Amino acid sequence: MEFSREQKGRRAKEILEDEVFLEVIEKVRTGVITQWTLTEPNDLTTRENLYMQNRGLDEVIRGFRTLIADWTVDQTRNKNIKKGRSK
Repeated sequence: MEFSREQKGRRAKEILEDEVFLEVIEKVRTGVITQWTLTEPNDLTTRENLYMQNRGLDEVIRGFRTLIADWTVDQTRNKNIKKGRSK
């Protein structure tokens, strides 16, 4: 089943406003950062893996924000089209 841009945008907004989701993301991020701070500076492999985990979280959030932005652009475009027709 393919979702429309609006459906994806609305759902992404719901997810990013969901307190449980945000709490989980924050706990995971805090855990990753805590682990990173406990590594030895010369443990490059572990530090890089933890860095990439943190970046992965950023990419997930960015993906949701992109869906919302795309939907918002569509809404604005549709409003402008409707205004142009009513003149």
